[in-house]
Order: sequence, then C-alpha cells, then structure tokens
Amino acid sequence: MKKNYNKYTSITDRFPFIIFVLIIISAVIFILLFKAKYPLPFFSGGTVKTDTGSVSYSIYITSPSNDQIFNLVNNSETVPIVVKSKDIESLDYKLKLVVNDTDEIKTFNSPPYEYNWNPEESGEYEIVANLVDDKDSVISSSNKIKFVVEYESETTDTSPRSVDIEKKKQEALDGSQYRTQSGAPVFAFKAYTAPVIDGSISEWEFFDEASISNPTIKKENFTNLKDCSGIYYTCWDDANFYLAVQVIDDVFNQSFTGNQINKGDSLSIVFDTDLAGDFSIPFYSSDDLQIDLSGGNFASIPAESYIYYPSEVPKGVKVAATRLAKGYIIEAAIPWSNFVSYGPKDLDVMGFTISIFDTDNLESTELVVSSSKQFEINNVTMLGTLVLIDGGDLQAQAAEETGTTDKTSETTVKDKNQ
Repeated sequence: MKKNYNKYTSITDRFPFIIFVLIIISAVIFILLFKAKYPLPFFSGGTVKTDTGSVSYSIYITSPSNDQIFNLVNNSETVPIVVKSKDIESLDYKLKLVVNDTDEIKTFNSPPYEYNWNPEESGEYEIVANLVDDKDSVISSSNKIKFVVEYESETTDTSPRSVDIEKKKQEALDGSQYRTQSGAPVFAFKAYTAPVIDGSISEWEFFDEASISNPTIKKENFTNLKDCSGIYYTCWDDANFYLAVQVIDDVFNQSFTGNQINKGDSLSIVFDTDLAGDFSIPFYSSDDLQIDLSGGNFASIPAESYIYYPSEVPKGVKVAATRLAKGYIIEAAIPWSNFVSYGPKDLDVMGFTISIFDTDNLESTELVVSSSKQFEINNVTMLGTLVLIDGGDLQAQAAEETGTTDKTSETTVKDKNQ
C-alpha cells in the first residue's frame, strides 16, 4: 500500500532556502553600492585613505632627496626631478609637479615622470607630485620633498687692466656692431711671449678667463656645471690664435679621429672674421672658420684638430691635452694662415663661440655647452663676440709691477684641476 504524501510543504520547510536567497541578494546589493562609492582601481591593488575615502596610489619622488642643497651658478643649471609610480600608467589621469603648494611646474600625461627644473631664484622649496583627474581634482599625492637652491655669482676672472687698455676696449665696442643677445664680449690680448702648447694652463693667468656654461644643443640633457662646463683663455700674435680650455666632464668618452672627432668629447670653435658684413647672414661664408679640437683618448689616440669649414686639413695647428680627474685640458695654437684672407689687427671685433661636445657613454653627442648664450651649427648669427686688443706686453708689465724679472718664476700656477 502506497504512502500518502502531502502535496504542499509548510513555510518552515522552505526557511533555509529563503535565508540563502536573501543572503545572495544582500551580497549583490552591497557589492554594487561599494563599487559606486569607490573607483574601479580599488579592486586592482590600490589602497584606501580612510580619512578621505579617496584612492591612494604608489607615487614616490626619488629625486631630489629630502633636505638636499643645490649650489647652482646660473639658471641654465637644473634640479633633476624623478617620480616613480605603480598602477597609474594605464589610468586616464595626469601627474602634476607642484612647488610650494601653488606653483605647477610640469604636467605629465604619461611616464617617464622626469623633469629638469630651472628655479628662478635661491630659496627653500617643497615639491609634491599630485595625481589629478579631468576636473583637476587630486586623486592621490606623493611624498613631499624639501630642498634648498643656492645661486652663486657667475663671474669672469678679468685681470686688472690699465686705463689705456680699458679705453681701447670701449673704443673697439663703440665702433662696432655685435650681438648683445649672445652674451658679453670676450677680449683676447696680444701675447708678446707666446704660450707653450703643452696641455697646461699655468701660464695663462695674464689673460682673461671666461666661462663655457650655456647649454645650447640638446639642452634638455643638461643638469649642472659638474656634468659639463669649462673655462677658457685666449690670446693672439701676428702668427697664431692661442686657446686654452679646461673642461669639467664627469664622464669622458672619445674614440673618434679625423672628421669624426665631434662624435666624441671634443671642442668646436667658430670664427666669423667679418662680423659687420655677416650680421644678418646665418650661413658660412669665406670669412668664417670652424675648427674642432680633440684631446684624443690619452692612450692610443693622440690630440688632433680638424677644420670643418672650409673643409680641409689644418695647416700647422698645434694641439696638446692633459687628462684630469674630472675632465681634461686642451691647449692649441691655430695659425692665421688657416683663415681665408684674414690677418689680425688691434681692435678687430669678430664673431666667436667655443663649444664643448659631450657624449658620456653614448655613440653620439648627448649635449653641447657653449660660451655664447645661443649656438647652432652652421648658423653664424648666433655667435658671441671676440675682440682683439694689443695692450702691450702684459707679462712684462706684471713682472715689472712685482719686481720680478724672471717671467717663468713669476708665474703662479692656478690649481684648477678637478
């Protein structure tokens, strides 16, 4: 005989199933409300700021370091800023660098987050990197870094000159047109005793010292003067133009010779002997000269020169170089016979720029730093100014003033080696 089962079950029998369904429904509602309150990146590894409810991503300033002091010479030098991050590269957000809470100095749309900043003045600074949305609302912030910038005076070591020489300088400038936007004129004095070309600057103290400190080509790679810069001296006589340059370079690299030397660490010197006639003409002409100098590699490759314009083998150019711990010295004598139809004269004013080509460990030029404030290869309208002055025998005058008759013993060696 079959058992008679009840067709219907009571609510009590269905209670476990009802509880299960309610739990599922509550969980779905909770997840939907939670996702509406917090953005999607929360679910992919971000962390939550409990005090604000906003999302915090991994953003960290690695350069500069906290309380770092930057001793800068001019506003061509920079403070290197590097920001590292995680999980923000694929987001439709921007990263803004903010200095002292108000000044936005750089906005990044994508990595790498690196920037070389030029502070306008000395002072204490605080920098932060803010992640912002399309409404410029801050989503997350990095650590705050405090640092100090101290500008030192950039000076040209000009030896005291007589009243007559100062008048000659002014006479030369008053009677000529030159490009003030390229920097102050440099004065090359006549040498009554020619310097010895031996890779030393110890005998150049009688002549004016000038700086090579303006990044001009690929200047985005310039950080500070310790990376690449220099000082130089010039003089002349009836036979030669003389030059001595001490280069500061943290990484030396020269493996090229001949017409390729400017691919390695080297110097490029450009002359425009008809400044007035070429004042508005950018391209090279017969009165111009570009000569490059290389110290070699101080092993198997000797110091040498190459004339790029007009392209030819240098005639009688002497070059000597000395390796320093943080750079090198190049000294050269360039015969005027390498110039086309030019002979030096007192009070001559010409276009002139000397540039340092720096490669570091690359296979081509990373940076060019120049004596003029602007410089482009094959553009003579950006050259600085060089003035030839015959101020008499400066060495003899100095010896007479000090009561020293032996010029060699009177010379004081400048300890500028880095």
